[in-house]
Amino acid sequence: MKLTKEELQFINRTLAGNRVAGPLLPEARDQKQQTHSEIKKLLASISNSSQFSLVAKNANEQVEFPLSDLSALMEILDNNLEAPNIVEAANSCAPRSWRTCPSTPVRFRLSPQMMPFNMVSISQSGGLINTFPYQANAIQINLISRIAKLYLADPIPLFANVHSIKVASPLELAVSFAMNKTDNEKLKAFILHNYIQRKGLD
Repeated sequence: MKLTKEELQFINRTLAGNRVAGPLLPEARDQKQQTHSEIKKLLASISNSSQFSLVAKNANEQVEFPLSDLSALMEILDNNLEAPNIVEAANSCAPRSWRTCPSTPVRFRLSPQMMPFNMVSISQSGGLINTFPYQANAIQINLISRIAKLYLADPIPLFANVHSIKVASPLELAVSFAMNKTDNEKLKAFILHNYIQRKGLD
């Protein structure tokens, strides 16, 4: 699931910081400046020195990927009164799943006996795998291990505990998985960075 237009507009409004009709009270001004600073710093941080290049709006610094703590940006978007409501669906209170189509190759190795497959789309809870040139149902039948390896833009893999594997089309498998906290933070940073890199902030 991608960042919505409303969420990007909220980030832009906050970063701009000067589109308020009247003067702010000192407390509100301090809060706005702090929020602006946090978002700018977090967006600037989602960068990989060798593979990616992202500079936050109105910032020149770059910090290496992965971001050590993305929770502050999530809290800003979730708890700020002006921010859009980030839930999976209108009737759901589940956490937002940041689904995106990777702009750089993401590989998923389901078994030591098989080559890694490309991921068509990815979120923190799963993704869609292209099994070409093999039929998806043939791959599904042969899967025994429930530990998979996810390769982002790094030779060191993230480890995923696979919950379910379903045939989505003749050449695609839908995979549901979970990760430990450290790997999950890396994946979250990659997904958010990947979306902003593809779509920009405007």
